[in-house]
Amino acid sequence: MSAYDFLGDLLVIEVAHLGPDSLGGYLADMGARVVKVETPGAGDQVRYAGALSMGTPDGFSFLHLRWNRGKQSLGLDLHSDEGKALFKQLAAQADVVIEGMRAGVLDRLGLGYEALSAENPGLVYCSISGLGLTGPYSAQGSHGPSFDAFGGLGLPIKESISKYDGAQPTAIGMHAMGLHAAVGVLSAVIRSRSTGKGALIEVAAAESSAHWLPDGVDAVLNPDHTYERPGFAGADGRMIHWPRMENYRTRDGQLLYAQPLSPKFWKRFIALVERPDLEELYRTAATPEEADAAVNRAMAEIFLTRDRDDWLQWLRANDIPATPVNTLADLAVDPHFLARDNIYEVEHPDAGTIRLTSTPVKTRGQSFAPALAPKLGEHSEPVLTSLLDLDPEEIGRLRDAGVVA
Repeated sequence: MSAYDFLGDLLVIEVAHLGPDSLGGYLADMGARVVKVETPGAGDQVRYAGALSMGTPDGFSFLHLRWNRGKQSLGLDLHSDEGKALFKQLAAQADVVIEGMRAGVLDRLGLGYEALSAENPGLVYCSISGLGLTGPYSAQGSHGPSFDAFGGLGLPIKESISKYDGAQPTAIGMHAMGLHAAVGVLSAVIRSRSTGKGALIEVAAAESSAHWLPDGVDAVLNPDHTYERPGFAGADGRMIHWPRMENYRTRDGQLLYAQPLSPKFWKRFIALVERPDLEELYRTAATPEEADAAVNRAMAEIFLTRDRDDWLQWLRANDIPATPVNTLADLAVDPHFLARDNIYEVEHPDAGTIRLTSTPVKTRGQSFAPALAPKLGEHSEPVLTSLLDLDPEEIGRLRDAGVVA
């Protein structure tokens, strides 16, 4: 069982908890060897985070199963002198070191970028945190939903969500930071391999939220040069022709997202449903807003005449864009989702064979089936043996001293 082989020669040493785990997770998915360094007896709290667990009521979380899959876990006490020395030896061989906690933790342990790059000038060191290494908020703690609040993306998610198979607000910054960091890290690795010059890469989740929308704060920064595009939106602020790209309830109570927006798709739609009066509404209504409101009412009535699957089949057969508005339960059995290898199987010690979501990155000729996310210290011995040539007797001594778990 393995992930992809694109990064098979990349060695990553990760010290991360919770959301920042995703950076190492994306690199592991692409084939990197990611050694997750964890505090003996404590480890990454993401293992048991969240309301759902796998296998037993106190089993691994789905966050752990996703973000830490394919990694090796090394239990190592970085507060001890021996633990620090071992970490420096690992970092001296590494291509990438990830600090994925509150920014500056490794610096305070004497294991920051300056210390490690002195021994490994080509090292790419990534600090991925909530609020970054600098700025007035840098010393402050933070949690996932707060990043979107900072970034102008709206109110933090609420605890009022009661069903896990329905639509859920997503903390964008928490999930985007790993992707942004992966782009930065891999870009720096490419340069390092051609020049020998390492880099300090820094990504703050709050800024991942702030940079998410290309027409967000950029427009606010340029008030004297930003204009409303003529003909795009009506007086109510909604896009002209919005009913032609909207959610509609079908006869069986399901939702679909109809998209006959462009003229060619609109012509096909009104011909298919035999409603030329829909186009006439745009010519006879007093205002564009009144036209859209009338078209929306008419389309809502039209879509109530068939079940969702019937509509989707009919619309696709006539090349009119439409998708189901899936709940998570719908998505798990959606034929398109299943046909594109979005699920793989892995063995779980308590649950047996389980099915998990894979990756949106697809490549021909390779299947995606990474190893299960590790237990704390599961790979301590093979990591220390293969990378540092320690013998079992020395590893046993370090375990007895509490340096290694």
